Amino acid sequence: MSKILVLLFGSLFLFGCMQMEWRGGMVPHVGIKNGDSTAAQTITNNKNNFRPNSSNWSQFRGPNRDGVSPQQGVKIKWNQQPDPRWKIPSGEGHSSVVVNEDTVFTLEQNGNEETLFARKLSNGKEQWKFSIDTKWDDMMSGTGPRSTPTLHNGEIFTLFSNGLLCCVNAQSGKLNWKTKTIDESYKFPEWGISCSPLIWNNLIVLNQGGENSAAHAYDIVSGKLAWNSDFHGEGVYISPILLEFFGEKHLLVAVSGKVASLNPENGKLRWEHPWKIFLNNALIAQPIQLGSDRLLLSAGYGKGAECLQIKKTNNGYQLSTVWKSKNLKSKFSNPVLKNGFLYGFSENLLVCLNATSGDLQWRGKKYGYGRIIISEDKLVILGNTGILSVVEASPNQFNELYSGALLSDVRCWNGPALVGGYFLAMNGQELACFDWAQEL
Repeated sequence: MSKILVLLFGSLFLFGCMQMEWRGGMVPHVGIKNGDSTAAQTITNNKNNFRPNSSNWSQFRGPNRDGVSPQQGVKIKWNQQPDPRWKIPSGEGHSSVVVNEDTVFTLEQNGNEETLFARKLSNGKEQWKFSIDTKWDDMMSGTGPRSTPTLHNGEIFTLFSNGLLCCVNAQSGKLNWKTKTIDESYKFPEWGISCSPLIWNNLIVLNQGGENSAAHAYDIVSGKLAWNSDFHGEGVYISPILLEFFGEKHLLVAVSGKVASLNPENGKLRWEHPWKIFLNNALIAQPIQLGSDRLLLSAGYGKGAECLQIKKTNNGYQLSTVWKSKNLKSKFSNPVLKNGFLYGFSENLLVCLNATSGDLQWRGKKYGYGRIIISEDKLVILGNTGILSVVEASPNQFNELYSGALLSDVRCWNGPALVGGYFLAMNGQELACFDWAQEL
C-alpha cells in the first residue's frame, strides 16, 4: 500500500511540474513548468548608439498586410545572427509586434488583463500601457490575446478577446473611444477572437463571424457601427484583407466552410466560394492575390492549396479552379509571394511553388510552425521554438544562409517585425530587439 501511495504522489508531483503545449503539430510539446513565465527573464541593453528608424510596421503582417518588409535603408548581414539590443519580459499571447518609427506596440496578457504596451524602440522602456479586464484561455492554444493591433494616423486600434474594440492615442495611451463588437448571443470560436482590425478609408473592418453577420465596419472617428455584412457563419482565424480585381476593391472575409468577397463600402456580398477543411474547417492562412484575376487559398490538415480565377460577368462573378496542389499545406504560417513564386510552409516544411502553374520548385527544411516575412530577396523565418533562419527567395534551389536560436524555447506564434535594420521578435515570455545592420 505504501509503495502505491509513493508512486501516486510521485506521479502527481511530476505531472504538476510538467506542462503540455501545442506547437502546431499533432504531438504536443512537453516541458518543465517555470512558474511565472517572465520571472526568469533578465533585461539586457546594448549601449551602442541607437540608429534612428523612419519605417513603420503598422499592422498584422506588415505595412501592406502581405508579409513584405519595407526598405531597410541599411545593409543587412543576412548570414549572421543579429546583435541583441535589448530583451525584456512579456506576457502570454499570440499577437504580433507593431512598430511606429520610435515606438514598439504589443498586446499581451498581464495577469487578468489584456494590456496594450507602448515601449521605446531604442531601449524597450515602457512609455504607457492601456488595459482591459479580460482573459482568453483554451486548451490547445493557451492563454492570451490573438489579435494584432493596427496603427493608423497616430491612433492604434485594438480588438480585445472579449470583442471590445478600442481606439487609443498612440502618443499618450489615452482612450479615444471604445465599442462592443459582439452581442450576448455571439458564439466564440474555440480559439477565441483572432482577427486583426483592417483600416480602409474612414472604416475599421472586423471579421469575427456571427449567425446574422460575419463582418462589421465601424466609423474610424466615433467607433459607431457603419455596416453589417449580409454574409454570415461561424468565425474562423483569418483577418479581413483588401484586394483589387477589375478596378474594384474586394474585401476578403471567411467563415467556417467558405470564403467571400464583400463590397467594403457597405458590406454587401459580391461572391462566395466553398472552402471546406478537414478536422476544424477553419481557414487560418490569409488569402493571397496572385495576379489581376487570381487568388490563392491554402490550408493544412491534408487540404493543400487552390488557385482560383475570378471572372466578372453580366450576372456577377464566376470562380473557377486554375490549379490545386498538395505541396503547399499552409496550416497557419502565411505564404509570401516574390516575382511569381510562392514561398511557404507545407505543414512545417519550407517549399517553393510556381504561382502560375502550382508546380513544385523545391523542398527545403522543416522549420516548425512559425512565421515568414520577406525582405529584399530573403525569406526571414521565425520558427515556433524561437529559431531565426534566413533563406534565399530564389526558385532555382533551396539555399539557407543562416539559422540559430534567437528567443527562449517557448511557443512562438507571434509575428515579428523588421524595420530600419531592427528585428523585433516576441513569444509568450519575452520581447526582444536585435540590430541586424552591417557595421560601416
